Amino acid sequence: MPNKLFIIIVTWNGEKFISDCLNSVYNQDKSDFSVIVVDNNSEDRTKEIVKDNFKEVILIESKKNLGFAAGNNVGIKKALSLGADYAALLNQDTEVSNDFAQNCVKYLVENRKVGLASPIILFPNSDKIWFAGSRIFRGREILEHATTKIGEHTNKKISLSEFSNNSDVDWIPACALFVKKDVFEKIGLLDEKFFMYGEDVDFSLRAKIAGYELGIIDSTTIIHKEDLNSKFEISIGLFKKAIYKMKARCTIIHRYYSFKEKWYYLIKLTYTPLFQLAYAVRKIFS
Repeated sequence: MPNKLFIIIVTWNGEKFISDCLNSVYNQDKSDFSVIVVDNNSEDRTKEIVKDNFKEVILIESKKNLGFAAGNNVGIKKALSLGADYAALLNQDTEVSNDFAQNCVKYLVENRKVGLASPIILFPNSDKIWFAGSRIFRGREILEHATTKIGEHTNKKISLSEFSNNSDVDWIPACALFVKKDVFEKIGLLDEKFFMYGEDVDFSLRAKIAGYELGIIDSTTIIHKEDLNSKFEISIGLFKKAIYKMKARCTIIHRYYSFKEKWYYLIKLTYTPLFQLAYAVRKIFS
């Protein structure tokens, strides 16, 4: 009996991206998967584009913007009710390779200890890597990074030909996140306290605590157009975005950092603004 894969895409004002995303998804063996689009009350033509051009999509229309985690949970619940063995969370601003579904499912079948995995994610129009490994700052390492970030993508901006799949993976970004059904059964869904940002870090850490491994699927790639999403960036407001990010980081720190690590992070916040100001001044006048 074939494994049932459901690809879940949460949309919000994504008319610029959704056709390219879905066309790339359907440019492969359609019998291997189904697609669920959860629209977070888009104000543009996103829903109409899906309805008019992608009849096979299961479209769920929310009456309000649920946020990223809650929107994905709507799709995950639907997929599980339809008998999903695997769910793939995919951002609206991505394009997948022709072998995306086949290779990702094959990887999860062959790697029984892996509960969560991601293909290699590339910048658009480039062979440069956006994601192929990650590290969360722990212990005194927290003090060494003069930003408010609590971790980083490893291998970022190296070329695909330079990549060697032996990197640590502390979390998988939700823009291309493959999950086995039993992970949801064991640890639950995404935490809806995260409106956007941080839900993938929290979900990954919960999976690791439950005994699952995280994997990088180096047999396929996707493109993430995050840096081209300027309309989205402006529409939610830079200040609001920063608040969401900081709130998510503080929640992760509260849940998973030791008492000493929490103090390290508070100490770092005393000098981080000075480093960021110096960086901004240097960029302006250089």
